[in-house]
Amino acid sequence: MRPKIAKKAPGERLVKRMPLRTKWLLCAAAGILLFGFGLSVVTTAGYKKGANEEFYVWFLLGLYGLIITNLGLVSLGQAVRFRVLMDINKKMNKQEKELAKQIKKLNHLGEVLRNKEDKKMEKKEDKKEERKSKPQQKKVNDRQAVQKQENPATTDEV
Repeated sequence: MRPKIAKKAPGERLVKRMPLRTKWLLCAAAGILLFGFGLSVVTTAGYKKGANEEFYVWFLLGLYGLIITNLGLVSLGQAVRFRVLMDINKKMNKQEKELAKQIKKLNHLGEVLRNKEDKKMEKKEDKKEERKSKPQQKKVNDRQAVQKQENPATTDEV
């Protein structure tokens, strides 16, 4: 049986779950320390060169110092990147909250408008019902008027 090996290194998963603020602080601190240490190693290599040490001693020490200095710069660059991402996320969250408020207002206005439209529709339906019932009342009133007109004619004859 083969053991199941995770595809990603455990540290990679840990770093992925880490918040941006922690990444920023770690990278900034490591970058400053590495940059300062690298510069001190480079100056030591320069001092050894000036003291006429053998070539390979000051060359390897200087090379090591330059590598450490560049690692510090890269780490500082990553810290800047994480800081920019933090700022962008902060602005995006603020905009999301503002949009949510606007959407909530629009939904409320939509409900108000729908209620107004419903009331208008109810009024229209009521008016239609009144119109339908009014002609019948007019016919009844007309019949009564016709009967009244016929009755006076019969009374005159008598």
